[in-house]
This record gives sequence, C-alpha cells and structure tokens, in this order.
Amino acid sequence: MKRFSIIMMCLVALSFVSCSSLGSTSVDSAAKTQGRNTANAIITLYNSYRNTGTVSLSNPTDLTAALMVATGYTNMRNNRESAEYKKAFAAGMVSAGSGLITTANVDHIINTMNNLTGLNVNASTISNNVGTATAIIQLLQALGTNQAN
Repeated sequence: MKRFSIIMMCLVALSFVSCSSLGSTSVDSAAKTQGRNTANAIITLYNSYRNTGTVSLSNPTDLTAALMVATGYTNMRNNRESAEYKKAFAAGMVSAGSGLITTANVDHIINTMNNLTGLNVNASTISNNVGTATAIIQLLQALGTNQAN
C-alpha cells in the first residue's frame, strides 16, 4: 500500500510539471473546456426551449444553463481578438455539441453569441432577466438558421 501511495504521488507531481511546462496548451485547454461547458448549457436551454417553447429563468436548470452561457459569452467576448482562443473554444463546442453544434455551424453560433446584447443574468431585476431570456432565445434560434455559415 505504501508503494502505491508513493507511485500515485509521483504521478500527480509529474502531471503538475507536464501541465505547467505546456504554457499555451493550458490556455487552449481552458478555451476548449469553456467551449464544452457553453455548448452543454446551450443544448440544455435548446432542449428546454424545444419542449416548452420558452426559457424560464425561474427554472433552476434553465437559470444555471443561462449562467454558463453568460460565462462563455463573457470569456469569448474578452478573447474575441484571439484566433487561437476562438479556434479552441469552437473545438470544445463541437466536441460537446451532440450533433446540434457542428463544424458547419459553430462559427455562426459563436458570431451570434458575440453579437448578443443583454446577456446579463441578474436575479434581482426583471428587465435584466427579460433581456437575458431574449438574448438566449436569439442564440438558440441560431441553431436552426443558416447552418452553413
């Protein structure tokens, strides 16, 4: 058992060394992870929208997904000048896209997301929630429009 513990500690130490020595890979990995999280949230909201015809921010699942989309939106907008970030973010979205977000429409989805206004989830004000719901619906509608862009 003691050997197993020592081996595991060595493996953990090696993983830290290998991750820290890769520099840009960690940024690439963070962008891919953010893209996957955003895609999962968009799909959750899309399924809710498809099933009920609306996005309800009073529903905890929809609210959590909207917060994830808002986080992805913020990170993508903060890095929109970086082609590397956008490429990694898009790869993450496609990997989690479940056939809804594909290489054929991922740029359209990201461009739609970057052009949204009012994506600000704040449970204390109704006007922000209406703006957020409207922005989310615009994003979800991008899944069904002009997927070749």
